[in-house]
Amino acid sequence: MRTGSLWDAPALDQIIQRLEDESRLQDDPVPQMLAHALRAVLLRLQMGEVSQRMTNDVEGIVYPRIWKVMEAARDGLPDGELRTRIEVLNRRLSRRLVEERPG
Repeated sequence: MRTGSLWDAPALDQIIQRLEDESRLQDDPVPQMLAHALRAVLLRLQMGEVSQRMTNDVEGIVYPRIWKVMEAARDGLPDGELRTRIEVLNRRLSRRLVEERPG
């Protein structure tokens, strides 16, 4: 994510696939939840050009929220806290994508 893969559809798809694979292999729904949020960004990318404002807004949501998830995982917080942080990411990202206006 640090290398700009959020806006590189093939790289983002690879990240999503890795999360989904990990979810299946570990029988853990948390990586799948994170993949779901990133899939929304991938879908938006596939719809067409993303304005600079939308890029800024999405980055302002995704990067800090993923950092919070990584902190929780690193600190060994319970899965419930990881889920809560991913749900916040999903809500904020969904709200911003829905608010996007054409043009």
